Amino acid sequence: MKRRASVLIPIAVTAALALTACSGASESPGRKMAIDGTFTVAIDQDPGDLNPLLTTSVTAQSVGLYSYDTLLFQDPKTKVQPFLAESWTESPTTVTYTLRDDITCADGTAFTAQTAADNLNWILDPANGSPRLESVVPANAKVTAKGNVLTVTTPTPRPFMLNDVGAQQLVCEGALGNPRSVSSRSDGTGPFIIDDVVAGASVKLTRRKDYTWGPHNTTSKTPGLPRAVTIRIVPSPSTRANLLLSGDLNAAIVSGSDEDRLARLDRQPSPAISGMIVYNHFEGTPTADAAVRTALTQATNLDALTEVLTAGKGKRATSLLTEEPSLCTYDTIGSLPAFDPGAAAQTLEAAGYTKGRGGVYANSDGPLRITLVYDNSTDTRSAAAEYLAGQWEDLGVQVKLDGGDENYVIDRAFVTKDPSGWNATLGLNLQSGTPAIFPKYLSGPAAPKGTNFASIHNAQYEKLSVAAAKRSGEKACDGWAAAEKAVFAESDLIPVSVTPNKMYFSKSLALYPPVGGLLPGSAIRVLQ
Repeated sequence: MKRRASVLIPIAVTAALALTACSGASESPGRKMAIDGTFTVAIDQDPGDLNPLLTTSVTAQSVGLYSYDTLLFQDPKTKVQPFLAESWTESPTTVTYTLRDDITCADGTAFTAQTAADNLNWILDPANGSPRLESVVPANAKVTAKGNVLTVTTPTPRPFMLNDVGAQQLVCEGALGNPRSVSSRSDGTGPFIIDDVVAGASVKLTRRKDYTWGPHNTTSKTPGLPRAVTIRIVPSPSTRANLLLSGDLNAAIVSGSDEDRLARLDRQPSPAISGMIVYNHFEGTPTADAAVRTALTQATNLDALTEVLTAGKGKRATSLLTEEPSLCTYDTIGSLPAFDPGAAAQTLEAAGYTKGRGGVYANSDGPLRITLVYDNSTDTRSAAAEYLAGQWEDLGVQVKLDGGDENYVIDRAFVTKDPSGWNATLGLNLQSGTPAIFPKYLSGPAAPKGTNFASIHNAQYEKLSVAAAKRSGEKACDGWAAAEKAVFAESDLIPVSVTPNKMYFSKSLALYPPVGGLLPGSAIRVLQ
């Protein structure tokens, strides 16, 4: 077990996206950059609310990286680097960021350490309902600004605070005063301004004229940085591949069989979790019973499910940390119940279930019925849900399949108004490179008061995660690994697979690989 380089992407709720050798700008000598070119990139779903202080969607975050900067910058191939902050300090309870003195918002107003502090304090105000509270900014933090120095302190040690806070996309003062103003527009310090949003279709952006502080010395005048960006919503991987080959798209993530057609294009790796089973622990649901969750897990061949989910191109997830790089790396899935259909039957029978007519298990409450909400946006995801349902039916469980696109899965399980309406999901994935982010989603108040959407109450996880949060360095990673094992031991949720996604480029390139599918606008270069 070892600690790894930091990653600056906060937690994102998403369904599956989609790695090979990559080709970056530094590896492309002789290519001529376009001056004032245009860049069109595809995403697979509508991003929804674009306010970076309010969204948990990875798609919205990917759009936000064109218009909003962060305090620190993480090139996946290097250590953390300066961005809005030119230097920083770190201790177990205090981090400081010294900001550049030349940062301006797109409207020309100054962005200062006080503006950054106002962002963090806005998150800290529970009345604003930001999901970044505690997951990114510790709920017990005190945030102040003096001159160009931003200071964040906590009464107890908070591991990874430098990276978590440093990764938050920051808005300008106008957006803090009127949060709805940036639900479909932008007000930030980034290189591009959102001009127009057409729900379900596109987001259009224009390059600002006075941007001078981007990573790799990127400015508004850097050759290859486009004057206009169009983000198109294209759910189908096959359609994205067709548009890349026709030149109608400059970049997109494509997975599955369509990758074979794109072999001549440049690509950058973006591995991400592509499958996760989440069980609903809401009181009164069958999966609130640990024995039922354990039996369902024992009845599932996760190796075979990975093959189906990833079309044979992925691998089993080894922990909740799937992004590259991550703050820690460890293998915790050994605490999951092993695949053993016979043991699954014994688990149910020991919990008071008996087989009745049709070979279906039942107890005093009636037959064991499971509603599986799944992402049906690709053939492989639908096939995986059908395979999973088949394994549970073979055990003796009645399964209702409830499929829809990624937004449907999120609406049915993550932000549902009826927490009793589902029992398990396949396609609602939690992904991050920072283990300290997960407790907000795996413990604490359930919806609507909190973000513990599956109503998980694992006392051992809560105890171990609190202890891990007080550690630093290698001991912190050890602590988070122990906490994660407690989640898997109770079959609270199961990370299934990681897919080696690729982002493909046509007449364009990126200076560095995307992280979790996210590519900052300053990384883009359009070719002649």
